[in-house]
Amino acid sequence: MKYKKWLSFLFLIPVFFIASASYYLLQDFGTYYEYSPEPAKMIKPAHLLDDYGYASYQPLVLYPMQSAPGDFLIIETASPFTGDELTISFDFPGTVSSIYQPGNLLYAVVAISYEASPGRYEITISQQGDENIYINTEVDIIDKEFRLSRFSMPASRTEGWTAARLAEDREKVRAARSTTVPHPLWIQKFIHPLDVRVSSEYGAIRIINENPPRRHSGIDLAADEGAPIIAPNDGIVRLAEFLLSGGNTVIIDHGLNLSSTYMHLHEIYVEVGQKINRGDTLGTVGMTGYATGPHLHWEVNIGQVPVNPEQLLDNDLLWIPPAYINTLIDSNN
Repeated sequence: MKYKKWLSFLFLIPVFFIASASYYLLQDFGTYYEYSPEPAKMIKPAHLLDDYGYASYQPLVLYPMQSAPGDFLIIETASPFTGDELTISFDFPGTVSSIYQPGNLLYAVVAISYEASPGRYEITISQQGDENIYINTEVDIIDKEFRLSRFSMPASRTEGWTAARLAEDREKVRAARSTTVPHPLWIQKFIHPLDVRVSSEYGAIRIINENPPRRHSGIDLAADEGAPIIAPNDGIVRLAEFLLSGGNTVIIDHGLNLSSTYMHLHEIYVEVGQKINRGDTLGTVGMTGYATGPHLHWEVNIGQVPVNPEQLLDNDLLWIPPAYINTLIDSNN
């Protein structure tokens, strides 16, 4: 019996050390893994240099693990930066959201253009000021095939259009997508605005009436006229009016330079400046503007660069760091 007690005690010693080590690691590094919506790509070491040439290593997370043209790429790191002159640069076609830093975390969303070629690219986070520092790493963009489609549109759909009016509409859309707040307006995951069949995919190469090819900047969702369209998340309405090509159009700012666009609506139920909650009805499916049948054109942009809207629904990709959620809750109370 005495030997059994000693064996039990000896067995508990390694268990204690394993549990202690696990607790320590989770305290130091849990932020980088616990809240990632899918397996994160930990780039380690990420090279950090200061003005004096001293190097250290800073955990840097990029996800999803495989990025393709048209994808979001999330950048997240424990922030060594203190100044306002902070930039994220890269050498592939695309753009980056506003950079925000809740607590000691730096968080940003990169839009990879559908024009990006597959390959390995460099990403640099840098600060210029009293202390010049940077984090430098690489990302692999994989190949992606986009569907080619040909179809015809009747000339009557563009009757009375003028180049001046089209240019005016494009400027309205550009201005709406440029109007944003520098932090997320959402704290919940995104939901589908119209959960129906996708009739035309994002990034598709379209040849209309034998004209030069154009890229489809969103997805088309086929539905009966009058079907309700809901907001996929919280935001502020930046545009709500009729455009020649888009027909009745709504653009919502979700903060952080992320916007969502809804075109060809039959009716619009919201107005510019209105705060929108997830699930609110924006309008109904129609075929106004450059359309031959009832459907919703749903587009998602970082700044002016369109990305695949279906990624918003992919396993809660755009999660919100808990430090920022706590700030929102405190400010609302």
